Amino acid sequence: MTIKSLLIDFDDTLVDFHDAEAYAFNKLAKNYNLKTTQADLEVFMKVNQAHWDAFQKNELTKDEVLSKRFEAYFKLHNLIVNGVEADYIFRDELANAPIKHFTNTIETLDRLKDNYDLYIVTNGVLETQERRIEKTNIGHWFKDVFVSEQTGFQKPMPEFFDYVFDKIGEEKRGESLIIGDSMTSDILGGKNAKIATCWFNPRNKVNETTIIPDYTITALDEIVTYIQ
Repeated sequence: MTIKSLLIDFDDTLVDFHDAEAYAFNKLAKNYNLKTTQADLEVFMKVNQAHWDAFQKNELTKDEVLSKRFEAYFKLHNLIVNGVEADYIFRDELANAPIKHFTNTIETLDRLKDNYDLYIVTNGVLETQERRIEKTNIGHWFKDVFVSEQTGFQKPMPEFFDYVFDKIGEEKRGESLIIGDSMTSDILGGKNAKIATCWFNPRNKVNETTIIPDYTITALDEIVTYIQ
């Protein structure tokens, strides 16, 4: 297969989302006068991920995820909060968080941009993701950006990718590769869309799913070996 188009996830692929999430979480907790530790952050991350997993399974709407994740977390501390308000504060701080890239990300994108069509494909809230992407100063290297809120569907739904290829050209489907950190979102989504897949695994996680990516890398520059 000849690869000409790269669909690249944003959070925890192009940027370190854990770093930004920790920043926003601590700012949010401070707003509610709650002192937190690393353990508290880890609990929140699990609560947050559980809500997004439910969203991917269509068990919750996006609006329910955005508010209920905070209501559920703060309830653990016997605090009743307005979930919509907490979500607004969190996402605003998420957009304000300093950008941290993984090793060789910028150098690799600079190398790839002249030979491949680059696209960002990300789940999330459009306004928040646009602000964060703008802060990276890498947006000009991408031919387009696709956010789940914009498409009306989220990865791994085939409709998300149908929307993408409707915009960039269906003929590009057979020459596209998706790169992302999530097995259940990016890799499964790529398989649903019948395109090549690459698992970005900088933290050397164990694949505990039955999903098998075509390639696995721990740094973005490793992809060059597979697509040249």
